[in-house]
Parts: sequence; structure tokens; C-alpha cells
Amino acid sequence: MTNKPPTEREVLRCIYEIYEPDYPGDKPGENDPYIAIDVTKVADKLKCKPELIFGYLYYHLDAKHRYKVADNITTHLFALAAGKKHHAVNFPYLAAILANHNLEHRHQLWSIGLSLVALALSAGAIVAQLVGN
Repeated sequence: MTNKPPTEREVLRCIYEIYEPDYPGDKPGENDPYIAIDVTKVADKLKCKPELIFGYLYYHLDAKHRYKVADNITTHLFALAAGKKHHAVNFPYLAAILANHNLEHRHQLWSIGLSLVALALSAGAIVAQLVGN
């Protein structure tokens, strides 16, 4: 097991990679966005404890991302039960959240890359100034 807890992006990406081939399930078009996941399988792939992944999904990620559709209707990212499915994620919603995380990640990488190029150019200019004098 690792001492470093996984990030939100890592957890969502792991679930997406494991279960994407299984979505939408045996009956495409039945319009059920939820897919049952094996928390232990996800935890094993992330090299952490299943209890950590369950808590992360249930107490943090679902609380962060769930929203009300109507007075008594809430859309959950992670549900203890969705119909007959145990430990279920709203797969299209998970994919959308992951896509947003991936976009932010790419923007951060571009920013860091451009900053490093600017730093290298500045260092080159300083060296050129010192050598020229």
C-alpha cells in the first residue's frame, strides 16, 4: 500500500478506465446512468485501502458533486445503492467531471511549460549579457 492518498483525478480516472468497457451494460438504451463498481478492485489498482476509496467516494466526492434536480430528486456521483446496484457511480457524470479535471491538468501543464521556457530565455539573456561584457 502507498502512503500517498490518490487525488480526485486519479480516483475518477481509475474508475473510468476499469469500467468504461462495461458501460452502458447489457442493455444499451435502458437509460440507467449508474454502474456498480468494486471498491476493492479500484483500491487495489490505486494501491490503497478500500475503506479510503469508499470514504473518499461517499463522504467527499459525492458530497462535492451531487446536486438537486427537483425538490426530492438529487443526482449523485456515488450512491450506496442505485436500484439493484451496490456501490454505484453515475458513469456519464463521472466522465464529465474527469474530462474537466483533464482539461484543467492540461492547462496547468501548458502554464508550467511556458513558465519554464520564459525562465530559460531569461537565464540565457543574463548569460549573454555577462559574456558580452
